[in-house]
Amino acid sequence: MKILVVYFSQSGQLKNILDNVVQDMKSEAEIDFAEIRPDQAFPFPWSSATFFDAMPESVLQVPAKIQPMPALGNKDYDLVIFGYQPWFLSPSIPANSFLQSEWAEALRNKPVITVIGCRNMWLNAQEKVKEQLQRLGANHIGNIVLEDKHGNLTSTLTIIRWLFKGQKEASGRLPDAGVSERDMRDTQRYGKPILRHIKEGRTEALQQDLLHLGAVHLRPNLIVLEKRGVSQFPKWATKARSKGGPGAPERKPVIKLFSRILITAIFVLSPISSLTAKIKTALKKKQLLKEVAYFKGVTYQAGKLS
Repeated sequence: MKILVVYFSQSGQLKNILDNVVQDMKSEAEIDFAEIRPDQAFPFPWSSATFFDAMPESVLQVPAKIQPMPALGNKDYDLVIFGYQPWFLSPSIPANSFLQSEWAEALRNKPVITVIGCRNMWLNAQEKVKEQLQRLGANHIGNIVLEDKHGNLTSTLTIIRWLFKGQKEASGRLPDAGVSERDMRDTQRYGKPILRHIKEGRTEALQQDLLHLGAVHLRPNLIVLEKRGVSQFPKWATKARSKGGPGAPERKPVIKLFSRILITAIFVLSPISSLTAKIKTALKKKQLLKEVAYFKGVTYQAGKLS
């Protein structure tokens, strides 16, 4: 059996996750890793200016040039694992750039499992990836989500420390940033079930088995919170993009205002938003439970977050 793992990992966290996912497959499968490499590398740690300047192209799914990946067409793979991370509620620029490139043809007619490493919000990014996979003619059979399980404000503070200072380790009263080491190690449990479903040709039942193993945890109020962000981010992205491309001085005031509003929303308005989301969740529990079931799955229906 031949398995292809396509990924972009700026900090190394997602590569660690993927290594664990395929650990128990190595004795029964030939595994190739293909890293997505942008022509113009994104920095890590980031500066605040470069980080927020990536917002318009992330949200609007504007692809960047990536280095050629000709090796993807050299083998007939039995499975493709696509690892990516959300940026600004959308697929990261490298992930999106790959999906819109000629190299993504390697996914056509292939069973694909997505693996997401994120802070907490991943729904809109996954919907956009589902749409791209459908366009490519891929067979999306599974999804695994690894998230930072700390509270929203705590995870925001630790991710800021990690993104801008490069410090993942705990400091003061703040815990480690990102996905926990234990959760990353535990992804090893998915390998054998994935292989079994591929061998037996029962890929349509894979996601349900992955869910039984805890592959996706989703709180209903997250849907409410993310819908609000999805309604606002494109407006800011379009406004900034109309002033120029990445790094253009003309768009810096828009980006700066967006960053200030976003930070204010997280630290000042987040508790209020969380409360109203919980109220809405209680009032529309039946509808939201149906939406939870949908977002945990791998089918695609346009407009689910609009």
